[in-house]
Amino acid sequence: MPNSVSIIIYLLLSSALLFAQKEAKKHFAISFSPGIVPLPGGPLGLQPGVEFYFSPKFSLLDEISLQTGKNKDLDSTAINKRYFKYKAEIRFYFAKTKNAVKPYLGLQFSTAKRKFDVNKSDRYYEPSQDDSVYTYNKASINSPVETGTLQLGLSSKVFKDFYFNVEMGYGFRFINTEYSSVVNIQKIKVGFLNIRPISSYRYIGKLTRSQFNLGVSFLYRL
Repeated sequence: MPNSVSIIIYLLLSSALLFAQKEAKKHFAISFSPGIVPLPGGPLGLQPGVEFYFSPKFSLLDEISLQTGKNKDLDSTAINKRYFKYKAEIRFYFAKTKNAVKPYLGLQFSTAKRKFDVNKSDRYYEPSQDDSVYTYNKASINSPVETGTLQLGLSSKVFKDFYFNVEMGYGFRFINTEYSSVVNIQKIKVGFLNIRPISSYRYIGKLTRSQFNLGVSFLYRL
């Protein structure tokens, strides 16, 4: 499934680039939205993007997400954090482009690369083993994430060509976490009543979870 998501994203991006070469500037908008990067410490992210309008009711949003702030937090076990995400979303508007308020339905796909190092004692789990945990002193973690969600949003005209969007969505995310350069690894029996962490990067191997999106963005149409 993750490979299929990557192929879909590639096709959407290629279509957008071809469209941008053929159409005038008035057929797209630039967007910006804040976000939280899924790394230890929860740093803030900046999400610039471009929305291409194929017709009054159909569009394609291409967006990237970049990590901001310091790469090492005093309250975090992680250092050398590296993160980049690309998102594509096909949107169908239920109203004409010139309307002040436009509800829309979207199909969103994203792929994210995230890597970081841990230089303090920590632990990770295997999804198939409920009674064991692996402890270690240091490790390097590679945990890419791909998602696919169905979105429902509302685009409201604020002033002239400025718009404010709010949307929510539900679907699935696919994680594949690898641990390398692990120092002093030990396997410990903890019992079936052990409370496991929520963070997906603490589970080695492939993992599928539900994905819920909630966000806001600002657009300027050209």
